[in-house]
Amino acid sequence: MLLGFLGALALAGAAAAPSSVAGAEWFTMRGKVTRVVDGDTVHVLVGKRTEKVRLIGVDAPERGACYSAQSGAGLRRLVLSRQVIVTGDRTQTRRDVYGRLLAYVNLTSGVDAGRRQIEQGLADVYETRRRFARQRGYEAAAAAALGASRGLHGACHSHSPALPVVPPSVSCAASYPDVCIPPPPPDLDCGQIGQRRFRVVHTVASPDPHGFDGDRDGIGCEG
Repeated sequence: MLLGFLGALALAGAAAAPSSVAGAEWFTMRGKVTRVVDGDTVHVLVGKRTEKVRLIGVDAPERGACYSAQSGAGLRRLVLSRQVIVTGDRTQTRRDVYGRLLAYVNLTSGVDAGRRQIEQGLADVYETRRRFARQRGYEAAAAAALGASRGLHGACHSHSPALPVVPPSVSCAASYPDVCIPPPPPDLDCGQIGQRRFRVVHTVASPDPHGFDGDRDGIGCEG
């Protein structure tokens, strides 16, 4: 079943028409990467100004989390001090709430830095409120990395935050790393659990199966 799932995703990624991606372009600028903040954020010198760029659709481990150092180091090797092309996506806002430019970062050779991070298991797919233009390709890359236990997918399972002690027969959904909530079935709502304001992970491997984070801000059962 897993191989069939991965194959289907790969075909979906291959079927994405380049014209649809090109049609989603909002802005394009060229510059040089002067700093890599972490596995999904870089500083790019564009002319005389520096833009802090958050890679669209890429979810790298937070600083201090499992595989965060490897994720940042991988992106650093790929883009630091290199000329890049920064491209916006009309499906997304130009900037996020922190003022960072939301964009894809490609090397002049055509390599998509965000997708490369995902392919190597250095990051996962960040599912935005609106699907981004390159999402199918990113999802196929993430599924392949997950299937091969590449990078963080193989290294971090034993490094998850401590969970409450539960009976051995009860499994915990990976989407909720700080609390233990069984995956469906049944489909639960916030009124049926005791936890409030817990972290929710939105990735290919962890898709919030109960829908606790309806506004997709990364916090479940806020009410």
